[in-house]
Amino acid sequence: MLQNSVMILSAYMTFVIAQNYLEVSGVIALVGFGLTVSYMGRPRLKPQVNKFMRQFWELAAHIANTLIFIIVGIVITLKVDFSWMDLLILICVYAGINIIRILIITIFYPIMKRSGYGLSVRESTILSWGGLRGALGLTMALMVSYTFSIPEPIRRQVLFLTAGIVTLTLTINATTIGWLLRKLGLAKIPSSKLLLDYSVKEQLYEGSEKYLKDLKQKEALEATDWSIVEQFLPQKEIYPKMPVRTKDVMADIRLRILDRERSLYWSLYTNGVISSGTQRRLNAAIDEQYDRDGKKPLCDRGDIFEFCEEPSWIISMKFFSRFFQKWVDIYYQDRIILGYDLARGLIIAQKESLKLVNEFGSSEAVSTEYESCLSLLQVEIRKNITRASNFFRKISIDYPKSYKEAVARKSVRLLLSNEKKRIEQFKEQGLISWEEAEQMVNDLGERHNKVFTSHQFLK
Repeated sequence: MLQNSVMILSAYMTFVIAQNYLEVSGVIALVGFGLTVSYMGRPRLKPQVNKFMRQFWELAAHIANTLIFIIVGIVITLKVDFSWMDLLILICVYAGINIIRILIITIFYPIMKRSGYGLSVRESTILSWGGLRGALGLTMALMVSYTFSIPEPIRRQVLFLTAGIVTLTLTINATTIGWLLRKLGLAKIPSSKLLLDYSVKEQLYEGSEKYLKDLKQKEALEATDWSIVEQFLPQKEIYPKMPVRTKDVMADIRLRILDRERSLYWSLYTNGVISSGTQRRLNAAIDEQYDRDGKKPLCDRGDIFEFCEEPSWIISMKFFSRFFQKWVDIYYQDRIILGYDLARGLIIAQKESLKLVNEFGSSEAVSTEYESCLSLLQVEIRKNITRASNFFRKISIDYPKSYKEAVARKSVRLLLSNEKKRIEQFKEQGLISWEEAEQMVNDLGERHNKVFTSHQFLK
C-alpha cells in the first residue's frame, strides 16, 4: 500500500512541477512518467505489489477515462455554442489532420521500413488511418478551456474542435479500421497460431475425454446418465487448412515461442527464482528478437552471451598473473553471478520452448514443410542450451568462488520460492488468513533480499 501511495504522490508531483514550475505540459510529463515507471519501476517492485498496482491503475484509468468524457460533454453543453460554419471547419480540420498524418508517414516510410520493427506498405496504411484521439486530447483541451489567460472564443473553439475530432475518429476511423484490416489481409490469423490453437484445444478435448472415462469407473457415480454429461465435453476441433509459407511460418512460431519465454521469465521472477536484473536483461533480449519480427534465429542472443563472456581486458590480464584471476573471482563476483543467473534463466526458458516445439510437432496437422521448420527451431533452441551449459562449466573452473556463491544463491531462491508456494496453499486452504499470509510473504521477502544485498553470501 505504501508503494502505491508513493506512486500516486509521484504522479501528482510530476504534473504539478511540469505544469507550474517548468512550464511544460503536465499531461505529457505524466505520459513520460508512466512509461518510465512501466519500464524501470515494475521489475523493482515486489511481485504482489505489482499485481495490486496493475489492478488499481486499470480501475483508476477506466474511471478517469469515463469521467473525462462525461465532464467534457457537460462543459461543451454549458460553454460552447456552435454553428453550421463551425461544423464545416471541424470537418476540414478532421480531413486536414488525416492528410497531415498520411504525409508524415509517407515521408518517413523509407526510414521506418529499414529500422526497428520494420514497416510494410499495408502496415503504414493502417498506421495512417488508425490515429484515434481520446482522453489524452480531451484532457489537454479541458485544461485550455480553463486557462483564463487565453481569450474565451479561442478556448471554446479549441474545446469544440478537440471534442469533435475525438468524436469523428471514434465514429469513422475506429469503426472502419476492422474492414480495412481485413481488406489488407492483416486480420488473418497466422498459420502457427492456428496450429497452436488446434493443438491446445485437441489436448483439452483429449484430457476431458480421458477424465470422463475415469469418472465412469467411480462407484459413487453409477446412477449418472452419461449421455447428458457427454454433451458438456468440449467440441472436437477439425484441424485447420493452412496455406504453408515456410518463411512466414518460421517467424510466426518464433514469435509464439518468444511470447511464452516472456511470460515464463516474469513467472520465474515473481516466484523468486531469478532476480529483477536478470529478468530485465532476458526481456531486453526478447525485445531485440521482436524488433526483427521473428526473422532472427532464436540462438542469436548476442547481448546475453556477450554479457556472460569475459571482457577482453580480463582475458589478457589473466595471462600475466594468476593473482589477478583470484582478484577477479572476488571483486568481479557480481557480474559473474548475474551471468550465471542469466544462463540459468535462459536454460529454463529454452527447455520450455523445446516442449512447445515438440507440442507443435506432435499435432496431426503438421505437414512436411512444418516439420522442417520445427526441426530447425529445435536446433536453434538446443544451441542456446549448449552455450549456457558451457558457460556454467567455464565459470565453475575459472571462478570457483563466484560459482559456489551463485549456486548457493540459487539454492536459497528455490528454498524461499517453495516456502512462498506453501504459504499460498495454506491461504487457499483457509489455514491462515489473508493478513497472516501477507505478513509471512513480507518476512520471506526480507530474507530473500539478504541474498542480493550481501556482497558475499558465503562465509
